[in-house]
Amino acid sequence: MRTTARRTTGAVGAAVAVLAVAACSGDAPGQAATTTVTATVTASPTASPTTSPAASPTTVAPEPTAGLEGFTAPGTELTAEPADGRLTVVAVRTGEHDGYDRVVYELAGEGLPGWRVGYVDQAVDDPSDEVVAVDGDAILRVWLTGTSYPFETGHEEFAQDVRPDDGDVEHVTRPLTFEGRSQSFVGVDDGPRPFRVFLLQDPVRVVVDVQDEG
Repeated sequence: MRTTARRTTGAVGAAVAVLAVAACSGDAPGQAATTTVTATVTASPTASPTTSPAASPTTVAPEPTAGLEGFTAPGTELTAEPADGRLTVVAVRTGEHDGYDRVVYELAGEGLPGWRVGYVDQAVDDPSDEVVAVDGDAILRVWLTGTSYPFETGHEEFAQDVRPDDGDVEHVTRPLTFEGRSQSFVGVDDGPRPFRVFLLQDPVRVVVDVQDEG
């Protein structure tokens, strides 16, 4: 089951709350509620990634799978503010886990990123306003904020779409950067599904988990 509409994360350590304080507010009718969340930074030991259809340029620890926050219902947008972020997305990985599927955006540069993540009816490219094709029944839009162009950070931007072989995440479009933020879309099968977003460090990663059906 697919619709069209385009585009292109372990462990041990103390969790440090950064960025914003959790709060939820209702928006105007027809718009998603916005939730500003507390981002948790966790140091990672050295290890090999568990799943990596699109391999990272460096060896990183597997992202945590236990002791995480609960999922947020569809119709909510999760947000967090960047902290002096000047980063570029250098890798995108996906993995299938018990109860959820995971998308990891790895970034390199200075500071910490923020995000705005929520479902949209249609994938629209910014700033061209062109509709882009995304495989899946629901589209989760991922804005990573505090990002910069490769020539500003010295790091090459990840430049391909990811289509996992298994799981309910069908398609992750390559991140495209414009004026301090990078846009990517996640195509979800039989969605929309509850989701969560959190931050990891060493290396810096924004993790998006999509809950399995049932």
